[in-house]
Amino acid sequence: MINHTLSKKNSLIIFFLIVFINIGFSNEVSIKFKINNEIVTNVDIEKEYKYLMALNNSLQSINKNEVLEIAKTSIIKEIIKKIELIKYFDLDQNPEYMEEIIKDFYTGLDINSESEFEQYLNKFGLKLDDVKKKLEIEAIWNEYIYKKFKDQVVIDEDKLKRTLKKKIMNNNIEKNYLLAEILFNEKNTSELKDKYDLIKQNILEIGFENTANKYSQSDSARNGGNIGWIKESQLSDLIKEKLVNLKIGEFTNMINLPGGVLIIKIKDIKEEKINLNFEDQLKKFILYEKNRQLNQFSIIHFNRIKQNVNYSEK
Repeated sequence: MINHTLSKKNSLIIFFLIVFINIGFSNEVSIKFKINNEIVTNVDIEKEYKYLMALNNSLQSINKNEVLEIAKTSIIKEIIKKIELIKYFDLDQNPEYMEEIIKDFYTGLDINSESEFEQYLNKFGLKLDDVKKKLEIEAIWNEYIYKKFKDQVVIDEDKLKRTLKKKIMNNNIEKNYLLAEILFNEKNTSELKDKYDLIKQNILEIGFENTANKYSQSDSARNGGNIGWIKESQLSDLIKEKLVNLKIGEFTNMINLPGGVLIIKIKDIKEEKINLNFEDQLKKFILYEKNRQLNQFSIIHFNRIKQNVNYSEK
């Protein structure tokens, strides 16, 4: 009887704590779905919504219900990664490299310091610790993928050397592309074409970045598909061929890759003198190619894990 009473009191305390902690997000807490043993509430989705808005202000132009669906997809991705990672890692380890990752994150939003970043997050009702936890999951996932697949990465260093030498000999000016991506996949060719048509229509209606948030399976989806500046010589021949005739603001048709189908948008183009330090340039090329292959392994492995989780809506 005593244990039953204590249990009842503890349940009431926990319930009221949840309600009062989350009162800023919602008047009523309700369970929306469950992945394995992880429960996701409307409060969690609202919080993810605010996080995505902080990353990509252009989402303000989309109906809130649509963005909430994007937030839901984003949470599902994060939880599936977390379920896999806790088998091998302590997710509260706060690795030393996190400070650098956080700095890269807020400078990517044109914010100059951590204190400014905290003020920026406050506008969206977010705390720095919330964002740190998310970035830590992504960082540890990348570490996990690297350890798991590093021996499967194949680098044709001789080919990269030939490409770089040819570039230097022929022309000391090189194109740089500011790119964004949408990566998606479907089970059969018919569904793939329908999905592509839907994505293309969405790009025309709500913009490339918002469509990436909505449909892209890549980790870059959270920040509108943006992947930054890429040197022309770092791109594969297939992608270079697709980009060569495009102007700023235009995007490719479907590009078939092992991890899915890719659409790339050119956000900007600039030309710069090639750094004639051959070894430095070669190291950058090798790093880019490793990251490209590891990203493909990450997507394939994530989709495999996703098939083995139990998902149920409430």
